Amino acid sequence: MARQQRNFRLQTREARGRLAISEQREAYWHEVQRGRALGYYKGAHGGSWWLREYRDRRYYKRLLGQADDGIDADGQTVFTWAQALAISLGVNRPTLTASDAYTVNDALTAYWGARRAASPSASIETDKYKAAAHIVPKLGNKDVNEITTSEFRKFRDGLVKPSDDPEVMRRRQDTANRIWSILRAALNLAHGDEQEYAKQPERWRRVKPFKDTDRARTRFLSAAEAQRALNAMDPAMRALARGSLYTGLRMGELLALKAGDVEAKRVYVRHSKSGKPRTVPLDNEGSSFFEELTAGLAGDAPIFRRADATPWNRVDVSRRMKAACTAAKIKPAIHFHDLRRTYASLLINSGAKPEIIQKLLGHADLRMTMRAYAQLLDETVATAVEEHLPSFGLPMSNVRKLERRS
Repeated sequence: MARQQRNFRLQTREARGRLAISEQREAYWHEVQRGRALGYYKGAHGGSWWLREYRDRRYYKRLLGQADDGIDADGQTVFTWAQALAISLGVNRPTLTASDAYTVNDALTAYWGARRAASPSASIETDKYKAAAHIVPKLGNKDVNEITTSEFRKFRDGLVKPSDDPEVMRRRQDTANRIWSILRAALNLAHGDEQEYAKQPERWRRVKPFKDTDRARTRFLSAAEAQRALNAMDPAMRALARGSLYTGLRMGELLALKAGDVEAKRVYVRHSKSGKPRTVPLDNEGSSFFEELTAGLAGDAPIFRRADATPWNRVDVSRRMKAACTAAKIKPAIHFHDLRRTYASLLINSGAKPEIIQKLLGHADLRMTMRAYAQLLDETVATAVEEHLPSFGLPMSNVRKLERRS
């Protein structure tokens, strides 16, 4: 039996944890055979395994799956070093296709490259994770020109687990739409390329997203509920949650924060979802929290890390949020993003104007803010009318509406 190849930088979680994030968006490569290499790409939210092949006088890269940095390997979408190595050698499952085939993995690789100039790295990493978990296992190695409309529809529908609860179904369909939009975008790019790799766009364009799934979610915590949830968390998770409640930042924005981004009761958000930096002021409590958290850190040191100093990943955060809600008896359980909505709702209840909320949250359009917080804003407007509209000094009539009796 051939001796298994070794790479001391990549073969263990601990070794990969010591690697720098792939700032140049290039993987750490290990040549497994001539013309073929296994790559580990380390992003801000975890790592992924890639295969690079040289054929037809050019390099082809494809995503194999996620690395087991923060999630246990399942052999399907999340792999250990040994599993990824076996796949790259063609031992466990086929990854090579005919030279004239253009696979979904090829389309995704080109899509990530095209997005680098237009999207924040955190947004790309999030979508890569979704693609690795849902798209790659089902369609990754298929030739894009051989997938039928019915297969595309079956894939989209398979993303939604049935439920009798309409709100659960809406959320699942909304998630499916986000995953489907990644695949559609990659295929549209492949079709629009000068080589026109994807030659039959009508096949996927006939499959439309689910309708009416983007209704605004209105889950907010009261200050008392937020306190209970924080008390149920371990210190590292509590710090991350407090960071969201003090700033309203998205998870990706929080995880990208460096110690040097906090100064003089301000948090400077360099890596936002929109790509536009913004500054978020802190109250006294929030300022003290960040001052304590960044004490002794170098300016380029990440602020939020797990207890073992490794980067957070979204799955781990989601699990800990669910556990905290169970322990704190918060029903229905909240997601991490609901802390951001809680931040905004508490400010609105204190009289903050929509324009202020928009600026703090980094919404590109005021309409987004108004739609997301319409109910709270309506209540604030009603309170403002009650408190601030003056009396005109006219006598009040004693006429009253009669109550109807059944």
